[in-house]
Amino acid sequence: MAPVPAPARTLPPIRLLTGGRVVTPEGVLSPGWIRVAGNLIDAVGPGHVTEQPPLELSATHLHGHWVLPGFVDLHVHGGGGTSFNEGTADDARRAAEFHRAHGSTTIVASLVTAPLADLEARAAMLASLAGQDVFAGIHLEGPFLSTVRCGAQDPRHMLAPDVAVFERLYTAAAGQLRVITIAPELPGASALIKAAARAGVTAAAGHTDATADITSAAVDAGVAHATHLFNGMRPLHHREPGPAGALLDRDEVTCEVIADGVHLHDTVIRLAARAAGPGRLVLVTDAMAAAGMPDGSYRLGSMRVDVAGGVARLAGGGEAGATGAIAGSTATMADVVRHAVAAGLPVTAVAAAASTTPARVLGLGDRTGALRAGLDADLVVCDEEFRLRAVMRQGEWLKGNPTDPAGISSVRAPNQ
Repeated sequence: MAPVPAPARTLPPIRLLTGGRVVTPEGVLSPGWIRVAGNLIDAVGPGHVTEQPPLELSATHLHGHWVLPGFVDLHVHGGGGTSFNEGTADDARRAAEFHRAHGSTTIVASLVTAPLADLEARAAMLASLAGQDVFAGIHLEGPFLSTVRCGAQDPRHMLAPDVAVFERLYTAAAGQLRVITIAPELPGASALIKAAARAGVTAAAGHTDATADITSAAVDAGVAHATHLFNGMRPLHHREPGPAGALLDRDEVTCEVIADGVHLHDTVIRLAARAAGPGRLVLVTDAMAAAGMPDGSYRLGSMRVDVAGGVARLAGGGEAGATGAIAGSTATMADVVRHAVAAGLPVTAVAAAASTTPARVLGLGDRTGALRAGLDADLVVCDEEFRLRAVMRQGEWLKGNPTDPAGISSVRAPNQ
């Protein structure tokens, strides 16, 4: 009997992106090229690819466009009209798709403070979607926050830090809880920070009125991240640097900033970037449902929010009686990256803060966050003004891009 031939091995599709300014961890390749095999980056190199590509390879000529790693947003509450604190699983999917189309190839779903039972239910629903690769996990921005620095969160539902409550939320999140924000000055915070660290959850300091000494002690206990530095915090003072000063002063702490032109002055963005360095700064959106939507009335958890001129603020007469506080942002990561570059941050530092460092915070640095061989083919293409032109996620151009990638200049080898 003749031997049965082995089935032919199907090779992954190969794509070549060439002629762009490729931003790598080692610097900018101008020009440079990226070869994608299937869903992975196969190789990255400097110069132009001059040889005739093989028949199975398609080439996209980028003509000097910027190529950055896909953005990793670890603090986002919704977008495209939908909040992760409410709505259906399909609504949450649409919000994720909205942000992916605007460059966030990796997204963590953030929940604001709400009644405990509601947080458990939402965490369980979002965890199911994370298991389907819709999200890279969950961020709980509450309920263990300071009512003095509640910002746009509802103080009625805030709780004193309680390890048993944390364990309920951790169980509901089914292994998908990545970050939890805690006000370190609250009684019981130290025990909760230690419990989060033991569980592999990043403990973040935020919405806090802590002194610098209390904050530094919280870092000793396990705080490793700062939730939107300066916003929702006791202000920095030259005799009492508060949480912002203490967090910037500790090399083991990564620091979020919302570089949307609303939350922070550009000088503060530059100062934070210099103090933190490219390995500790993290760009986030803190986007709410109004991201990508017209001005009008929206909700952030239980709070009513008015958006005017693209700026979200708590509506007057809100349920908790608070008025006027900035209520998240309406920005996308593409907006934040463009603003950070315009504010004077080097492109390589921006790429690190928007992709590489947050991927490391989430424990995903071996999968995504940089243009490097062996990582997922997650990337964005921007024009000279850093306007988004195309998004690739895991080797596939996404639908809903601001500009179809073929519009850049996509060509294929002859006879293909």
